[in-house]
Amino acid sequence: MSKKQRRKTLAPKESIVKKGEFSVDDSKIYIILTIIMFHIVPLALVMAGKNGQDVLLVTFMMMLNPIFVALTGLIYGIKKGYNFKFPLFMGVIAAISIPMYYNFESASYMLQTFMVMTAVYIIFSFVSTFVGAFIKKLMRI
Repeated sequence: MSKKQRRKTLAPKESIVKKGEFSVDDSKIYIILTIIMFHIVPLALVMAGKNGQDVLLVTFMMMLNPIFVALTGLIYGIKKGYNFKFPLFMGVIAAISIPMYYNFESASYMLQTFMVMTAVYIIFSFVSTFVGAFIKKLMRI
């Protein structure tokens, strides 16, 4: 068998995850939900005073926001497939809210928290989008 015939018989390898194209039109609902979760809800809590800011810092920043980012990435991955632009976009929207709404005693603590939480949001988003795309491929949607 010649090399040309042999190359034709080999099937191309499939990737582990189903990849999709990023489109702002397809991602509108995810972007709107993220803006509400990271900018509208914190604004309402900041307006509630000191108790609202405490709830915002403890409940939202450390628990609800990472869970929201992971669930949104998972749903996006299952519906649209994996794309590296979506997790970056989610991380940027989430990171912008940290210096805007969270009140810290010192600038260095705010900078450390900003860097750590931005990394957490982006990592959660990347991993959950990857897992969602893998689930999509397993389900053959």
